[in-house]
Amino acid sequence: MPGKSSLERTLLTEQLDHYRLQRHDFFNHWQVIKGYLQLGKADRALLYMQEGISGLEAEQDIGQIPQEIVGAILLGLVVELRKEGLWVEVQLDSALKKERFWQEFWQEEYGEVLYGYTKECVKAIFKRYKGLEEPVVEIKLGTGEALCSLSLLDDDKVVWKQSCCYKDSEQQFIAQ
Repeated sequence: MPGKSSLERTLLTEQLDHYRLQRHDFFNHWQVIKGYLQLGKADRALLYMQEGISGLEAEQDIGQIPQEIVGAILLGLVVELRKEGLWVEVQLDSALKKERFWQEFWQEEYGEVLYGYTKECVKAIFKRYKGLEEPVVEIKLGTGEALCSLSLLDDDKVVWKQSCCYKDSEQQFIAQ
C-alpha cells in the first residue's frame, strides 16, 4: 500500500479482521431471529434485535468522529472489548464531531500514541475484568487535557482508569 503509513496499514488490516468477525456475527444473529419468527415467537425476535442494537451505540458514537485515524483506532478498541463480552459506553464531546477541531488539533504522530495507549488499556482491562459482577468500560472523549480516558467500572464503581492527555504547554500527546 504505497503512500500509507505503517499505522494506517495496521489499522486497515485490523478493520478488515473486525469486519469479517462482525459479518459472521451478523449472519448468526439473522439466523436466530429467523428461528424465533419461524417458531411464532415474534416478541422474542424483537427483544433479541433490541438487545443487539443497543450494543452498537458505542460504535455509532465513534463513527461520528471525522478524523479517520482516531475513528479507526477507537472503533478497533470498541470491537476488541465487545468481542470479549464487555459492555462499552462512550461519552463524546460534541466538538469532536467537527472537522474543524481535528484540523486545528491533530498531528500525525498523535496516532501512534493513541494506538499504543488503546492497546495497553485493552491488556490492562482484560487482566482486571474477570470476576467482576457487571463490568462496563467507559470511554470518555473530550477536547480538554484528556483527549481519551478509559475506565473499567463494576456496579458504577471505578476499578481501573487511565487517560491519554494532550499537554498544550509542551505540545505533546502522552498516555498516562
